[in-house]
Amino acid sequence: MLGEMTIWYLFLAGAGAGALLGAAALEFLTPYAERCAEPRGTLADHPAAPFVAAEALRPFFGPAYGAGLAAVLLGMFCLMADLGRPDRLLDLFLSPSLSFISVGAYLLLALVLCAALSAAAWSFGVSSIPRWLAGVARVGLVASALAVMAYTGLFLASLRAILFWYSPWLPVLFAVSALSTGLGLLAGAVAIGGAPDRFATTLRRVQRVDAVAIVAEALLLAALLITALAGDDTARASAQVLLVGPLAPTFWLFVVVIGLGVPLVGDLAGRADGSRLMLLATACLLMGGFFLRWCVVRVGTAPDVAAFVAAAFGMG
Repeated sequence: MLGEMTIWYLFLAGAGAGALLGAAALEFLTPYAERCAEPRGTLADHPAAPFVAAEALRPFFGPAYGAGLAAVLLGMFCLMADLGRPDRLLDLFLSPSLSFISVGAYLLLALVLCAALSAAAWSFGVSSIPRWLAGVARVGLVASALAVMAYTGLFLASLRAILFWYSPWLPVLFAVSALSTGLGLLAGAVAIGGAPDRFATTLRRVQRVDAVAIVAEALLLAALLITALAGDDTARASAQVLLVGPLAPTFWLFVVVIGLGVPLVGDLAGRADGSRLMLLATACLLMGGFFLRWCVVRVGTAPDVAAFVAAAFGMG
């Protein structure tokens, strides 16, 4: 069975990628003159205006990119810990293969490089990064973030012996969950940065997108469970363990109530200018995202799990 470090790896990589995707999308939606210190258009008559705008946005994008990057780096550390020895991680890059773990390592590396450039730009000055390079980094960040979000579910769905995981719903569920937890991480990072009131309108829009993601996540989770209950005996047994078996208290409390219910109510009825409420919602989203993966991994059963896990890690 997959270990605790693997679960943390899947969770942190997904949440970090979701936060970075959200930050990049919001930066794309921000007019260039407002996020760059280079005067353009009518702002050329007021040279200080772009500098002021860029500085005003730094408390938002700096923490947003920083939190996402930190989560992905922690996920990579968990991957290294799960492999047992640092040299095994190095072997993944020096001796590449088409195994899921090797492809995932390269995706994480690409995401870290692109995110580091964007984080540095907002931490040390937007004007210090050439415009074309910052643009390439954002495009690469979006592509690699989407790939990492999908990868975390595809990794489990590739283990065909575990019929509960071998479902088309699982990769989509994990991707949507990564987006939801990532948006929560983004909002929490901005709140900790001390500037939630300044960006209340933007954070409110983030909450609305997150509400849609939570509803989609609930529907996908239901589809995964219904498909398992309608499947063969092994998949049905896994779903029953989750719904009414030993893992049911953890699943219903931490995944359904805390991870989905509480944040959804907060997104629909809450205010974006309350840092404490935002941090509470972030904590609930992150807790729910972790326990979703923990429960899904724990209910996986198969007659020859070890062989399939070894194959996924490129050791079979």
